[in-house]
This record gives sequence, C-alpha cells and structure tokens, in this order.
Amino acid sequence: MTARMTRSVLPATSSPPPARRRGVAWITAALLAALLTASQPSRPVAAAASAPAADAAAAIERGDVGWERRAEGHRGDRAAPGPIAAAAAAYEEALAADPGEPAATWRLLRALYFQGDYATADRDAKAPIYDRGRAACGAALDRLAREVPGFEGVEDAPAEALRTRLGDRPDAAKLFFWCAVNWGLWGENHGKLAAARAGVASKVRDFCLATIALDERYEQGGGHRILGRLHSEAPEIPFITGWVDRETAIAELRRANAIAPDDPINRIFLAEALLDHGDARQQEEAWVILTGLGRLEPRAEKAVEDERVRRLAREHLERRGG
Repeated sequence: MTARMTRSVLPATSSPPPARRRGVAWITAALLAALLTASQPSRPVAAAASAPAADAAAAIERGDVGWERRAEGHRGDRAAPGPIAAAAAAYEEALAADPGEPAATWRLLRALYFQGDYATADRDAKAPIYDRGRAACGAALDRLAREVPGFEGVEDAPAEALRTRLGDRPDAAKLFFWCAVNWGLWGENHGKLAAARAGVASKVRDFCLATIALDERYEQGGGHRILGRLHSEAPEIPFITGWVDRETAIAELRRANAIAPDDPINRIFLAEALLDHGDARQQEEAWVILTGLGRLEPRAEKAVEDERVRRLAREHLERRGG
C-alpha cells in the first residue's frame, strides 16, 4: 500500500497524522509497561535469584548421602568406587550451580581425598582426582577474596587477622583443612620434585595454620594432625622447606592426640613420628600405640579408614617381629 493510498482511506477528521500517532502509541505502551512492572511483586525475581543456591543445596544433600555410603561394598581398606564417585559428582554439580561455594567445596575436597586415597589404586588415575581438588580449592579461595574485605589468602596470614575476617564463616576452617589434605595428596602423588616446584609444603603448612587459627578442634584436631605429619614427612630442602622441624612434628601430633585421643589416625601418625624421630623411650611409646591399633575394631561409620590404620599398625608390628 502506497503512502497516497493510505492517506485516501483516513477519515476526514482532526486525528493526528500517522507519525504523531505512532509516537503517542509508543509513549502509551511504555507507560503501561512501566506500570505493569511496578505492580509486579518482587518474589519471582527473588526466587529466580535464589534458584542457583537452592539447586546447590539440593545437590549437596545428594552428595552427603553418597558420602555416608562411602564404605558400602568395601574390601578391607579399599572402598568400592561407586558411592564416593556419586558423592563427588553431586558436589561438583552444586559448584556448577553456585561456583566457589565454600560449603560445597570442602565437601568435594573431602570426597576427592577419599576417592583418591581409598577407592583408587592406580597412581595415574589418582592424578586427575587431586587436580580437580586443586582447582576447586583455588576457585573457593578466589571467591573468599572477592567477598571478604581484607582477605587475600592464607599465606603468612596472622591468626588474629584470620579470626577477625573469617570467624563468622563456619565453613572457612573446613575449607582450609581439606585444601591442606588435597594439596598434600597432590604433592605426594606427583612426586617430590613437582611438589617442591609448586610450593606444596608451604601451602599445606599455611592451610593448617589457618585451620588451627579458626577451629583447632575441627576433624579431631585435624589442623595439628596434618601440620605434624608435614613436619614429620617433608624432606628438608634448603631454601624451600628449611622450616621443617621434627620436634615440631611430635609436638603438633601430641596436640592432635590431646584434642582427640581416641582418633586412630591421630594415634598412628604420632606413633610413626615417634619411631622416625623419637628417642628410645619415645620409640617404646610408639610400639605401645601400634600394639593397641593392631587390635582396633573398625567403627561402622569409618570402616574403611579404620581398616587402613589397623593394617598399617600390623605391618609395623610384623616388621618388628612382634
């Protein structure tokens, strides 16, 4: 239809020309849209914003179910791969919905520790498991740095500053502890040279100190336990791990045992440190501890972990001839 034909069908009235009418229509539509938007309740927007958090929470719940089932089908201290793989997958789903969420991250790191250490025998197969943990740890730390004013990481961070900035975040100590565990296993699996180049020992030390600053009792004195194990096992390399101290190893492991004296891992780590670095009296103390652990009855909730401790204790006793 041409412009001339359009004009010919317009009624002969005082109606505004087409351009003006289009302008009025546009303004009217805009006003109506504004009124409709203003009249809408805010709940749908809030619901959309909270959807990722809700999805993450649901995935975390599924992961927790898998974690509780981690001993199903185990043979001695070797776990079946299915339950713990399902737990790790659920936690990774939670992180896909809400990236860097500390509550999902520490659970994922815990699951990956168990998957790599107890459900995976091949060293090459362990590597990508710990790589996933390393990446998750980094993402969570980046998120904390964005969300918490003044937090730039755990390296050389004063304990009081950590408590001031992170004391109201209950997941922070858990995150740091499982970052320490995962980094330690990553270094162990990749070898001493790769671990030294990546600064693994210093990272594990700093994560442990941060854990202790925030909650020294978490995971049965876990910060002290891993820090003591680090000082006991790490090689003394000039300019890299010159701070490693065997007396500190024993002191930290004694502190872990004071917090949780019945924890089998605390006890075997102390016994091994006493055997490796203690005097004759301390070595006799170690044999007493190992004798008790050799008779350990695994707990149902930690069947695989306790089976490992009992096996290691018996192997020590067999080598001694006792």
